[in-house]
Amino acid sequence: MGMKIKEEAGGRIFPTSDKSQSVLDVLIKYMRKGGVEIKTKAIVSDFSIDRKTGYVVIQLKTGTTLMAKSCIIATGGMSHPETGSTGEGFKWLKKIGHTIVKNNFALVPIAIKDKWVKNLTGITLNNIKLTVLLDGKKQNSKKGRVLFTHFGISGPMVLNMSKNIGELLPRGEVIIILDLFPKFDLGALKKTLQNILVAESNKKLKNTLSAIIPSAIVPIILTMAGVDGETANHSIRREERKKIVNCIKEIPMRVERLLGAHKAIVSSGGVKLEEVNFKTMQSRVTPQIYLVGDVLNINRPSGGYSLQLCWTTGFVAGSNA
Repeated sequence: MGMKIKEEAGGRIFPTSDKSQSVLDVLIKYMRKGGVEIKTKAIVSDFSIDRKTGYVVIQLKTGTTLMAKSCIIATGGMSHPETGSTGEGFKWLKKIGHTIVKNNFALVPIAIKDKWVKNLTGITLNNIKLTVLLDGKKQNSKKGRVLFTHFGISGPMVLNMSKNIGELLPRGEVIIILDLFPKFDLGALKKTLQNILVAESNKKLKNTLSAIIPSAIVPIILTMAGVDGETANHSIRREERKKIVNCIKEIPMRVERLLGAHKAIVSSGGVKLEEVNFKTMQSRVTPQIYLVGDVLNINRPSGGYSLQLCWTTGFVAGSNA
């Protein structure tokens, strides 16, 4: 019945198969074992409480009305609306008295203005550092992995930084500084580069750099530094080495925007937590209702935590509803 899992960097948990189908398969088996009836093509158009009977009234778009003594709301947030997470659940819950914390997109890829970023589409850089600046002032920084895409950057570390970046954007210009060698300070990197250039004095600069940083980034570094990559290493001047090192340590990426709902992994906001009994997931406002997953105002990082939130709250609600 269970699913084999593995732990990756940063404590992120995934199926050993690396396939989301494994998650779906184990959930379907569990439901079948419990005798759960699954109704497909049953789109909910409205939801309310019958004040006379206390029953939950669920109106379907087909015109059918379902009534139940209790109901678990698992309508999700507002990310990936094509899956059904369109935010309607928040409207219904607000109508029956719940406080809804403003919904926004949390774990979202970031669009970058600089055109050179698009030339790196598909390239992943490990063990790098990203530092976020607002109008030139440092806000925060993280070390990890970044994935370049056709629109900008993504990956677990970027997703985890996106909420903060989204909050900064209305306040001014946001720039992300990429450091390819966070383990080295400027002095150490200058010395390392100088030693390499001396050891390979007759090679072209572009070929030497390609041995220590991804070759696709080399032309970008050289353009920013204003140095000709065809130059032999023995002809590289001290000032040129300094410019190259500075570029390797501080590559600026101007943030354009966060991508929208279709690209967001999860959304933030939701039902105010004080209105939920977490021992049962029962609503403190309407006791016939149980609340789980993304409808709750719980922020969490990338890496399986959203799935765990849904599974845990779902199990508790299912055991008590």
